[in-house]
Amino acid sequence: MSGKLNFYYFGDDEAYFRALQGEFAKHSQLSINFKRFFEQDEKKIQSLFMKFAQTQPSCVFIDFSKLPQDYMHLARLITRTPFDHQFVTVGLIDYLSPFEVLQESIITGVNLTHIKSAEIYNVVFSVTKLLSPDSIKSHGFATANLSEELKAGIPVKVGYVHHEGIHFETDWPLKKDELINFNHYWTNKRIVPSTQLKVQEVSTKDLFYHFNYGVDANFLFVDELKLPEGLEESLIKEKKFEREDLIEHHKRQLKKWIENFENDSLEKKAKILVVDRDFHFFNDQGRTDKYDYTIRCIPFFNDISIELDRLGPQVIAFNMEKAEAPDAKNNPETLSRLIRALKSKYQEEEKFVIVFNCPTPSKELQKQFQYPHIMTSVEELAVDILLRIADVYDKKLSEVTSKQQVGQKKQKKIFIKKTNPASLGEVNISIKVNKLSETDMFLTSDAPLENGLNLHVTHPVPMYIHVVPLKSSGKVPEYHGLIHAIGEADKMKLRQFVNSIFFKDHDAKITEETEEFKKLNEEKLKEKLERLENEAKTEESES
Repeated sequence: MSGKLNFYYFGDDEAYFRALQGEFAKHSQLSINFKRFFEQDEKKIQSLFMKFAQTQPSCVFIDFSKLPQDYMHLARLITRTPFDHQFVTVGLIDYLSPFEVLQESIITGVNLTHIKSAEIYNVVFSVTKLLSPDSIKSHGFATANLSEELKAGIPVKVGYVHHEGIHFETDWPLKKDELINFNHYWTNKRIVPSTQLKVQEVSTKDLFYHFNYGVDANFLFVDELKLPEGLEESLIKEKKFEREDLIEHHKRQLKKWIENFENDSLEKKAKILVVDRDFHFFNDQGRTDKYDYTIRCIPFFNDISIELDRLGPQVIAFNMEKAEAPDAKNNPETLSRLIRALKSKYQEEEKFVIVFNCPTPSKELQKQFQYPHIMTSVEELAVDILLRIADVYDKKLSEVTSKQQVGQKKQKKIFIKKTNPASLGEVNISIKVNKLSETDMFLTSDAPLENGLNLHVTHPVPMYIHVVPLKSSGKVPEYHGLIHAIGEADKMKLRQFVNSIFFKDHDAKITEETEEFKKLNEEKLKEKLERLENEAKTEESES
């Protein structure tokens, strides 16, 4: 990678920022221009997104030590917004930050999360490996050879819970009727003792977070029975009856929990999609996640059909770019393709389109596209106007939903706030660790692992692994795992674990070589003694 790279640090820890600069200069061959920014007002923190979007740095560090919710919101905006350039995102937390903050950092979508400490080499190594693998030397730490199966958790975000199960979003591909092992809040609270869930549906539509799949899965409540062969029929019936009784008991517990938290549930019914390369909604505006409806901003469409399915908007604001702009993407042709997609995909749904910076009157555009739900404005995208429209639509949608629910017995869904620990979960899979150091590992998996997937392991210490595929000629692909989200105490334990295996193997090899050398010497000595004895016998016979 040639040329000077821009690295941004969003946070107020000046000492850590200086230490970062020093460590990158010491260990990496990258030429870097570092800049630090810090704001305390939530509007200005969100506006830091504009600095990122306008200058497109190669790496951004987002420090969650102070004002964590505001800076995590900023991280979510950056990670889920499609950009033309590749970059690395790093979340930073304090050593004493609660584990939930670390988990939430991972869930924001940042590539890596590091716990701030005096040891910064891992930060430099992991960032450089993602940006330019050849720009950093081998770490040189002891690497232990292993062949160990580990349970790894894939972080997911739970959207809502109901009497039978949950809805969550994940990057892990699952299939209908698949039985999965899932770490979730209701097991920790002993409301639902089983970690087993059965997948009901998997979809790529109407997603709320940055993940690829929305999954509906039902609790088993109590693990399936594993009965020994030859068990008497009467005992089998008794065990099944006990399990069914336990299931009903825990279903009642979950129902009670749902009733207790019903007032905390808030579904954001209306979804607003803003297509705007100038990101007006992020420039000195209130946090977009604090409205009663969902607002998503993208600079342009990559694939209109896929993005409409993914975001499921009812209102689309389209900020037309000036015709003279050489790289204009939000132009009349794109608008035309958008309207064709809406007419084709959503014939029975009302999808409203507001086109800003458009000289064509609304009625003329409606006639041109044969699409009545389109309005235009000659002005640049105005946040206040769009918010008023969104308010009207949100109320209308709420009224329609309320009327539809009259006389219907609908299953209660408790929509979980993203700051609630209940929104965090993990799908468990198995991996095999082949090599392990205090900085990275090499691993394999029966199921393919996506580039950039983060895995949570608890052995030999709690840590997260950022997965990078390796070129492999074998049947089972191998992956390079970059270790992150590990504190100083656990780092020391990991180092001791690796060294114990490394030096045990090393000492065993030396012992083996010593034994071989000793054996060889004994054989040589025996040969020499036999030769001398034979010579002596020969001399005696000759005399």
